[in-house]
Amino acid sequence: MSPKRLLFTLAMALLPAVAAAQGSGSLAGNVTGNTGAPVAGVTVVINEAAVAEITDDNGNYLLSGLPPGTYTVNFSLAENSQEAQVTVEPGRTARLDQKVDWDVSYAETITVYSASRRRERIVEAPAAITVVSEQELSRETSTGQLAKVLEFTPGAEVTQSGLYDFNLNTRGFNSSLNRRVPALIDGRDPTIPFLSSNDWASMSSIGDMASVELVRGPSSALYGTNAYNGVLVLTTKQPRYSEGGTVQLTAGELSTLRGDVRWSGGLSESTYLKVNGSYTNSDDFYLSRNASVEYSHFCSAAELAPGAAATRSCFSAPEATPLKLNEDKLWLAGVRLDRYFGESFLTVEGGSSYAEGVVVQTGIGRVQILEQDRPWARANFSHPRFNVLSYYNKREAPKQTALSSGANLFLDEQNWAVEVQGNADFAGTKGRIVGGASYKEEEIDTRNDAGVATLSNPPTLDNTRTAGYAQVEYSFTPKFKALAAGRYDDSDLHDGQFSPKVALVFAPTSNQTIRFTYNEAFQSPNYSEFFLAAPAGRPTTALAALAALDPRLASVPVLARGNNDLEVEEIKTWEVGYSGILGGKAFVTLDYYNSELTGFVTDLLRGVNPAFSAPGNPYTPPAGLPPPLQAILIANTAPVVGLTMVNGSPAIVASYTNAGAADTQGIDFGLNYYITNTWNLALNYSWFDFELKDQQLGDLVEPNAPSNHASAGLGYVGDRFDFSFNFRWVDDFRWAAGVFVGDVPSYELVDIGGNYKINEHVRLGIIVSNAFDKSHYQSFGGDLIGRRALGNVTFTW
Repeated sequence: MSPKRLLFTLAMALLPAVAAAQGSGSLAGNVTGNTGAPVAGVTVVINEAAVAEITDDNGNYLLSGLPPGTYTVNFSLAENSQEAQVTVEPGRTARLDQKVDWDVSYAETITVYSASRRRERIVEAPAAITVVSEQELSRETSTGQLAKVLEFTPGAEVTQSGLYDFNLNTRGFNSSLNRRVPALIDGRDPTIPFLSSNDWASMSSIGDMASVELVRGPSSALYGTNAYNGVLVLTTKQPRYSEGGTVQLTAGELSTLRGDVRWSGGLSESTYLKVNGSYTNSDDFYLSRNASVEYSHFCSAAELAPGAAATRSCFSAPEATPLKLNEDKLWLAGVRLDRYFGESFLTVEGGSSYAEGVVVQTGIGRVQILEQDRPWARANFSHPRFNVLSYYNKREAPKQTALSSGANLFLDEQNWAVEVQGNADFAGTKGRIVGGASYKEEEIDTRNDAGVATLSNPPTLDNTRTAGYAQVEYSFTPKFKALAAGRYDDSDLHDGQFSPKVALVFAPTSNQTIRFTYNEAFQSPNYSEFFLAAPAGRPTTALAALAALDPRLASVPVLARGNNDLEVEEIKTWEVGYSGILGGKAFVTLDYYNSELTGFVTDLLRGVNPAFSAPGNPYTPPAGLPPPLQAILIANTAPVVGLTMVNGSPAIVASYTNAGAADTQGIDFGLNYYITNTWNLALNYSWFDFELKDQQLGDLVEPNAPSNHASAGLGYVGDRFDFSFNFRWVDDFRWAAGVFVGDVPSYELVDIGGNYKINEHVRLGIIVSNAFDKSHYQSFGGDLIGRRALGNVTFTW
C-alpha cells in the first residue's frame, strides 16, 4: 500500500468528523481538588450529546463537535460523581472549571496514553503498563540516566553495561543493543537508524519529562516495527502547564559535574516557550581490556573449542586497542514553542545533543564513541479529533573506535517522518475508533572522509517505511468492552507485515479490570544485520603453518558480514491480566503471558551465510600452485569454519541467518501500597521461563534474562522532605550476545535518595546508586558497576 493511498484513506475517514464540527461548539475546562491541585482521570460526560473524555495529568479536558445548546455535564471518578450546567454557543469554546471535594487515592487518578493511543485510566487500559510519574522523575534528574527510572518497576528488565550504556527489555531474549522495546519521545523515534537501538546517552533530560509509560508485551499493532516486547512512550512537559524556571547543579563520585537548566513561560495568552539544556562531565566504570580484564579471564584454546561454547565464561580475546578517552562529556539543548488556536495547538521544537567518551557493548565487542552529534526537529499540530506529527533526526558519528579491532567506524545517518492520526466516536459514547498512517525515509552513509566504507556494503543505504493502523473499541456494557487493532508495515528492508491485536476487558468494579489479550508483533533485521562489512577482530595466525604454500594464510583477517536474505523475527502472545485498586490504598497488577517466538536472527556465526562459505564461496588456493599442493591446502583448511574468499583473498567470515524458535511464559506482579498520604510501599516480582524449540548449529540462543527478579521500595513524601529506599534482587543467568558469552552471577542493589526543601526556591538533594558499593556486572562483557553518590542543589522560580 503506497503512502499516498494510506494518507488519502485516513483523510476520507476523518471527513465526516470534520464536517460535523462545522457550526458546532466546544467545551473546555479544568478539574481541581480542595487544595487546587489538578485531578487526572476524571470522566467528563455530556449524555445529551453522547460525548465523553477524561482529564489529563493537568486536570484538563476538551469536548468538541457539540451542537449549540444547554447541557448537563457529569464528572465522575471511581464511585464519586458531580454535575454542572453549561451553555455551548456555535463556533465558540465554553469554559467549565470544576472543583471537587472527593476523597480519591493517587492510583485512581493515574492515566495512560500508550496502550490505546488515547487517554484512559490505567486500571481500564487493555495492556500491562508501567508508569513513572512526573514527581518520581523529578527526583532522578541529577543522575542523567533515563533508563534507571524503570529499574525498580514491574516487569522491566534493565541491564546496565556502563554509566550511560543500558538495555531495556521485558519478557526475555535481551541482547546487546536491544531493540525489542523502542522508545518514542513525544511521538519522535530517536533510535540509531543503523542499529535500531536506543541511544540512552542522547535522550532528553529527565527533568523535562512529564511521564514515562512502558507497555509490556508485543505492541506492533499500534507501534509497528520492533515493538516486539513492548514500547516506551516518553512525554515531555508542555510549557503552558509547567511555567517557571529550574537550575540544578550536581556533583559527586566518578568526578561527576552536571548542570541542568529549564525555563518555560507565556509570551502571550496563546503562545508559550520552553528552553532546556544540560551538561555532564564525569568518569565512567569502563577499563581498557587490551592486556587484562577486570573480571573473568581470557579464554584458553580449550574454552574456545567449538563444543565448549555452551559452558565457557570468559573473554574470547584481548581488545586490540586501549580506551581512547577516560571520561564522558555529554550535553543537550532544546527549545519549544507552542501556539494555541482555540481547541487546537501547534508545537514547533528542535534541539541537539553531543556525546564523547561513552562506551557501548555490541555484538562485535565494545565500541567507544569519541564524537557524536545528534540534531533533531519536530512539528506537531494537535486537534481533539486528529493529530499531524513530523520530525527529523540526524546523527553524525565520525569517530567511533571498535576496541576489539581498533577500526574507526564512521556513521552519518538521518531520517524524517510524518504521521497522521485521527479518532472518532460512534454509537454514542460506547465506541471509538483510532486510525493513522505514517511515512518515513532513512539515509545512511558509512564512508569516512577518504571515501572508504567502514561499516557497510554498500557504503550508502536508504530505506522507505510506510504504515497504516486502526483500532476499534466498543463497550457492550458499562462493565465489558472489546477491542481490535491491526497495523500493516511495509519497508524496503522487509516484506509487508500485518500485526493484529484483540483484547477483552471486564470491569467487575469501577476500580478493577480483568483482561485477556492476543498480540502478534515483529522485529526487522537492522541495517547492520543486512549489510555489515567490518573487522570482527584482529587477524588470526592460526593458519600460519601453511604460509609457505600460500603467503596469504600468514595473517588471515576476521570479518563480520551481513546477510541480505534475512527475514523478520515474529512473536505471538496471549496473556491474562488483572489491575485493581483495593481499599483506595493498594494498586495491584498481575499478568501471566505465554509467547511463541520464531525466526531469531542469530549472532555472528561462521559458515551460516552461503555467500561467504563453502560450497557457495570456498577458499581457493593460489592458481599457479601445482595441483598436489593445492589439494594439501584444501585438505588442511577445510576444517576451518567460515574460511572463504573476500575480494580475492582468504578471510574468515562470520555472518547471520534466521534460526531458532522458543516458547516462553512468565508472570509479572506489582503492588503499590499507599500506607498514608506520605508513606508508600512498593513490591514487584517477575518470573520467566523458556523452552528452545529450534536453533542453528553453533548458535547460543539464550534469553539473556533471569528466571526471577524482584524489587522492594519504601518512600516518604512530606511538605519539605522526601526519602526513598529501593532494593533490587536479580537471579543469576546466562549471557550470550555476539562475542560476549558467560555467566552473570546473582546480584543485589540498594539505591537511596532524599531531598530537603530549604524554602520555596531552594532544595538540597542526594541520590546514591548501589549504596553499599557491591561491585557487579549485569551483562557478561559489561563494565563492573560500583557505587555512584551524587549531591545536588536545585533553584526554582
